[in-house]
Amino acid sequence: MRKLFKLCKYLVLLFLLTIILLVIITILRTPSNTGDWQKQFQILPQVELNQDTISIQNLRDFRWNKDDTVAKVHYLNKTYQLSQFKQAWYGISHFGDNGLAHVLLSFEFANDEYLVVSIEARLQNKDVEGYNPIAGLFGAYTQTIVLATEQDVIGLRTHVRGEPLYLYKLEVPEIYTKPLLLNFLRKAQVLNYQAEFYNSIIDNCMTGLLAESHQFRGLSSWIDKRILLPGNSDELAYELEYINTDRSFVQTRKDALINPSSTTLEDPHFSKKIRL
Repeated sequence: MRKLFKLCKYLVLLFLLTIILLVIITILRTPSNTGDWQKQFQILPQVELNQDTISIQNLRDFRWNKDDTVAKVHYLNKTYQLSQFKQAWYGISHFGDNGLAHVLLSFEFANDEYLVVSIEARLQNKDVEGYNPIAGLFGAYTQTIVLATEQDVIGLRTHVRGEPLYLYKLEVPEIYTKPLLLNFLRKAQVLNYQAEFYNSIIDNCMTGLLAESHQFRGLSSWIDKRILLPGNSDELAYELEYINTDRSFVQTRKDALINPSSTTLEDPHFSKKIRL
């Protein structure tokens, strides 16, 4: 028993030392925009904000193969009028069990124009296995803010990967959602010349949204499992009335599930049909 106790103490000490070493390595690392980036991350969006006008160069509009490789490289140059901003949509795409999911925001403008903001790890060609969430906690990846069409970011997950994706209209006043959009756009500008590390827990679209709420100021709020495992974050959004609460949560979630068979990626009314 004494030998077993000593072994347990040794293993705990080894674990703590490993964590401390990883933290030190992370602190000493310097994020960089120089790298052998995967095709979808090679070109960063260029954003210009001029009073009411949002101009974006290199807005991503890719199409994808079933193995997640790029089938078609396509970038757009788009202009949006901030005065025509209508509302924001919150998307949760489940890629695993127990709340493992990717979150995104889509900002709607007049005339059925949508701008997707997706904070992601900027992967290099060496990252053949994709994103590793454990490595992502210790500065293994730099961050990128993907600005894209819904056909690209949402279509990749619904029509190519077959992930269940729930899309909710946010019942949040414009006083929060419009500044949130501008904050993301300004950050996209900064990342062009000042790289930052990616962290899926403390720096994604969901935490960015919650940071705007006065209800999320204490540590106890941020360790809610519905934030740490964002696949459950719609429950929290329902509880806070960030999404429609006229019906039960079960029905609200059911209504938010995108049906991929309702449209195709090349349908000019893609965004409208995924919301039917």
